[in-house]
Amino acid sequence: MAIVIALVVVVGGAGIYLMSTASAGTATVSIYVKDLPADWTHVNVTFSEVKIHAANAGNKSGWHTLELQTQTLDLASLTNMSELLASGNVSAGKYTQIRIVVESVTGTLSNGTVVDFIVPSGELKTTHPFNVTEGNTQTLTLDIDLSHSITHDSDGWKFKPVLGSITEG
Repeated sequence: MAIVIALVVVVGGAGIYLMSTASAGTATVSIYVKDLPADWTHVNVTFSEVKIHAANAGNKSGWHTLELQTQTLDLASLTNMSELLASGNVSAGKYTQIRIVVESVTGTLSNGTVVDFIVPSGELKTTHPFNVTEGNTQTLTLDIDLSHSITHDSDGWKFKPVLGSITEG
């Protein structure tokens, strides 16, 4: 039987989609990214790793690293479309964490100003548990509030991914 799981991360009208399909107790996880607010003509995010963690597993043994399909994405160019970020096979069961490692971010404001973002934590993560059940589809929607994720202060522009609500469906 096939296991199907889908995760959607919505980025202030934008999203990262995590979908999976496979057979015999495993699932393939694929993450897609799309969209961004109109203040930016380009926001190039370079990712270095995408991982999910199995419940009741050790910190080292429970992580499943997904293969990056695209390392750098211009989120501003993904309006009303998506692009694959990462995918991989996982076992059926309960998962408790998703971590997307952000290596660097550069952007261009709508007025043409080029920005090199400071990325303080370097990670987008959630501890919302979800189940991958063989033969079923699981969808999670993670809302990323970009109006709060991109900030400016005396130290410069910062990209600190802020998660809003998480919806299962």
